[in-house]
Amino acid sequence: MKKFLLILLILTGFQLNSQITIGGGGNSISTNVPTATIFINGEIYGQGSVSGIKIAKNDCIQVDVLADGYIPKSAKFCRQKGLPKMKKSEYFELDVDSSFEASFETDFANNDISINPRGSDSDRIWTNAVRLVVENFDALEVNDNEVKYLRTSWVVNTYEAFTIRTRLIARVTDEDPLEMKFKIVSERAGGRASAREDEKFREWDRVLRRYQGLIEEIQSRL
Repeated sequence: MKKFLLILLILTGFQLNSQITIGGGGNSISTNVPTATIFINGEIYGQGSVSGIKIAKNDCIQVDVLADGYIPKSAKFCRQKGLPKMKKSEYFELDVDSSFEASFETDFANNDISINPRGSDSDRIWTNAVRLVVENFDALEVNDNEVKYLRTSWVVNTYEAFTIRTRLIARVTDEDPLEMKFKIVSERAGGRASAREDEKFREWDRVLRRYQGLIEEIQSRL
């Protein structure tokens, strides 16, 4: 229904807001990625290309082009003297996002994974779990053997357009029967960011490929 309404609005030249009209003539936007979503002033106007764009006099528009696996691009166009004008045909070349290529989508990201280890010696099983974690993460930020809880330090990986930080949290949640929960925390920030800049990071539904077999390894070894 949303796609139908979008097509109807484009065909009828309906004025979607006070700054831009879609109809006959006007300028156009296209991109090298056919599935890329084109936003104008925060609203979706099409995928791959949009034509018939008319900016009201003395107004500006904000264009954002986004696609999974590519680095987003943005631009501002105006019909005001001294400000960047929109060409008859604007082309947005999206570059491949290397962080996307270095990761995989998984339900394990930012979700607890419950495991019922074999055996009943919780101290021995916890020791084995800690050893397994430190094989994959260089440093532990918290390791409380009394309550059987650990949290690794952030591992930061920087790419052209994004910073990825990853950590693992493990804890014993039940003693009888023995239950443990593991969580791979995967977060992403735009541009360069320090691991301490929490406000810049958001949960990411992907995990770097270097951790792809970690949960399976935990399940097989405990």
